[in-house]
Amino acid sequence: HGSIFEVVISKPAGIPKETGITAEDFTLLTEQVISVSGLDALQKTSAAGEQKFFGASASYLNPTLDNTYAEITIEFNLNIRNATDAYVFRIFKEWSKLGYDITTGARSLMKDYVSDNIVISEANRDGTIWRSYVFKHVMLTEVSGLGDLDYSATDAVSLKVKFRADWWEEE
Repeated sequence: HGSIFEVVISKPAGIPKETGITAEDFTLLTEQVISVSGLDALQKTSAAGEQKFFGASASYLNPTLDNTYAEITIEFNLNIRNATDAYVFRIFKEWSKLGYDITTGARSLMKDYVSDNIVISEANRDGTIWRSYVFKHVMLTEVSGLGDLDYSATDAVSLKVKFRADWWEEE
């Protein structure tokens, strides 16, 4: 079933202690995950090419892939802790500042703005994990979902966060 999965995200080293964001806060993110998309990138295949010869087409597999990274989008509940702490949003806002802080122009080194890993595990109904991926050196590339307000909206607010990893291991 596509609904039996878990996501664990490690805290990037560059998030300052002054923000109050801890590794435990990242552990809580697991409880706020709604969905994951983009996992088809893990089974990439070479695209077919075509060569013409006297009006006939001959097909072949291209010798390279268009790209070799995975872009994963994870949707989170935007829950509030202790009535005012939008910790899910705050975590990703602080993380996004590590790549480029739009308020100050500050930038960080890759070692500071990547998460060591994101682990996505899928399980059977009895809880046995049948597929698990460990994405390494994961970059946050987009935070979205807070762009619109609507008085007639009845759904809870969620946050979509896009990540990119150049390599991963299947366990």
